[in-house]
Amino acid sequence: MYNLRQFFHLDDSLPHTRHIAHWQVSALRLMLMTVFLISLAITSHSLYAYVASQTPSHLTITSVASTIIFSLLLFSRKYYFFSAHTLLLSITIFAIYIHLFTPAIHAIQISATITYVTPVIALILIGRKTSTCYTVLNLLPLYIIFQDLGTPSKNAQAELLHNAHFYIHTFVFFFFNICIPLAVWRTSLAAMHLQQQLQQHSALLEKQKNLYRKFFQNAYSAIILVNEKQQIVEANRKAKQLLNLYHHPLPCHSQLIFNQAIGDSGQLYKRANSILQIDAKERHEKSLSAWYVSDASEQFHLQQQFKALGAQHHQTKYFNTQVNLPNKTWLREQIDIAVKGAAPFIVAIADNQNLKVLEHGIDAEQRKLLYKHINKIFEHHNQANSAVAYLGSGRLGFIAAHNGALIDTVKQWQQNLDFWIRLGNLQYHAKYAVSVAAYPQHGYSAERLLKNAVQACELRHSNVLYSVFDFSLKKQRLGRHEMALLLEKALEYDELEIYLQGKHFACGRLIGFEALARWNSHLMGFVPAGEFIAIAEEFGLIEALTQYIIHKLCQTLANYPALPVPIAVNVSAQDLEQEDFAQQIKAHLQRYNLAASAIELELTEYSIANDRAHPLMQLKSLSQFGIKLAIDDFGTGYSNIARLIEYPINRLKFDRSLLDKIDTDRNQHALLSGMVKICAKLGIAALAEGVETTPQRDALAQLGMQEFQGYLYSTPQPIEQVLAPYVLQLQAH
Repeated sequence: MYNLRQFFHLDDSLPHTRHIAHWQVSALRLMLMTVFLISLAITSHSLYAYVASQTPSHLTITSVASTIIFSLLLFSRKYYFFSAHTLLLSITIFAIYIHLFTPAIHAIQISATITYVTPVIALILIGRKTSTCYTVLNLLPLYIIFQDLGTPSKNAQAELLHNAHFYIHTFVFFFFNICIPLAVWRTSLAAMHLQQQLQQHSALLEKQKNLYRKFFQNAYSAIILVNEKQQIVEANRKAKQLLNLYHHPLPCHSQLIFNQAIGDSGQLYKRANSILQIDAKERHEKSLSAWYVSDASEQFHLQQQFKALGAQHHQTKYFNTQVNLPNKTWLREQIDIAVKGAAPFIVAIADNQNLKVLEHGIDAEQRKLLYKHINKIFEHHNQANSAVAYLGSGRLGFIAAHNGALIDTVKQWQQNLDFWIRLGNLQYHAKYAVSVAAYPQHGYSAERLLKNAVQACELRHSNVLYSVFDFSLKKQRLGRHEMALLLEKALEYDELEIYLQGKHFACGRLIGFEALARWNSHLMGFVPAGEFIAIAEEFGLIEALTQYIIHKLCQTLANYPALPVPIAVNVSAQDLEQEDFAQQIKAHLQRYNLAASAIELELTEYSIANDRAHPLMQLKSLSQFGIKLAIDDFGTGYSNIARLIEYPINRLKFDRSLLDKIDTDRNQHALLSGMVKICAKLGIAALAEGVETTPQRDALAQLGMQEFQGYLYSTPQPIEQVLAPYVLQLQAH
């Protein structure tokens, strides 16, 4: 059955030959087969007549005709036009033969009717010109029939029959020679136009397909196409190289490639010595998806280094290895957590009353036993969050819940921290004096509560073992709210001043300044920056303070358009939370016609501590505008080292607390060295703060630190006293 379909071209999958359509070859073969069967039937009938009467009859002619038709059928594809013309001529010759050798009028009429079909066949197989020729040729048999029908009839009935034959043949002639050819020609013309359009569309689709395949294969990204069975059905050159698909014939299951997942994200996979990452999955069809794959090996190993350094940094940041207790940074974060809980609690400072005996009469290992025992006391009283922090110099800090009278809670904790313990060969009396500040009475932030607790400790009489913070004991005798009002007025009446401190290379060459706010109040005198900035953060004035400093700085810089180095301004996490912070900074620069490189923004570590999309968007906008960004006091806050790679940071300022013991503390030395190397690898400038001595600077320079800030180079001075001489010096050179 398949061979017959293939022979008669009933399947369009075969290629065309000499611009001949499949349906034309199919029509020719069907017609030849029909004629061959008729001819074969006539031959069989002639053979029967010959056997019966022993007269040749038409056997020879029909046999020759059958042979010719069969030959045409075999070579109809290779010699298409020859076969078509031969078929048409054979029909015409057959009609002439009947007319010449068959005297019966009905046979002649049949032969003429057969020739009427030739224009239709010619139109289908060859074209309208050939069809027109056969239409003209058919006028001859029509004329012969009309002549045969022209014999006069003998009566009216014969005359009627005579006219009927005339009309019928006229109708048949015009029907087969004009009407049907015109209809077939018009239909074939429409089909031809449709075929041309389909060919044009097919050519266009093929071009688009080739173009898509070219872009797909030459794409910069590695792309694989995956079907609904998770099979990789296609991959571009980049993907084949990355995934080594040359040894896996496609299609192959994706699990053969992505079979060792890393983590629970479903995006990282290990393959041989590489780490593969599926960046995106795009569904293009119902059953086909495009996976974008990249080599994340370097990024993954860098993140692993970040995690290792982060763990080391976390231990250094939160834990004091000398006493095996958490430190002040940990305590501050615990206070922040407790503030969010909104339940009343106390922040306590406990000072050891027998510190001299502990430091001079007991070695370091025995002292660890003391703090281990203290830690067990806090584990037993779980309302203190099961831990205590070591603040240095024998001082402890902790938080604890309280429900009753505040003074009773303080007394109870003082009794808990008054005990005897055997340390080596000595019976040691651990006796702590406890001073507390309570939330919410004495403050709403960790910084304020700790400061108030320390102040309560400092103002406690030497012969008293417990004390509670009292606002009346504040040096300035002003409530925090009153100070906030004064600060608000100070911003309004322009009482704050800007001081500058230089940032330098090791050789002393200046690379920039840091703007520092100073407040000399008419009522309170000089107010430390840490104090009024804490007030601004607590009472929602920090945004106004930041904008005030930036506006005043830009206003001053407008007088020094040739200043070649930037001036850094500190901004807080609250500033970055503003919806239009980036636009405000740009507006200040544009108002005074300053370049984006004129200022630099220094962020606190808390600004990038959590996954907050809006600050990141603000920072990216500022970075794209051309403003440099830095992290200030790095090492004292909340940030993760690995998070630096996500932010457009240009400079990292290491806090002096990380630099104090680099000569004596091996862990601190290794940690700082690793951080400097990571900064160099990421293209981030590393700056050391609080550099005061030449040996300290030299030790930091050996670690790879290139930028420094501190009293060794310059002290904070009023902005006009710094910029005016500096610009004059530049002009002199």
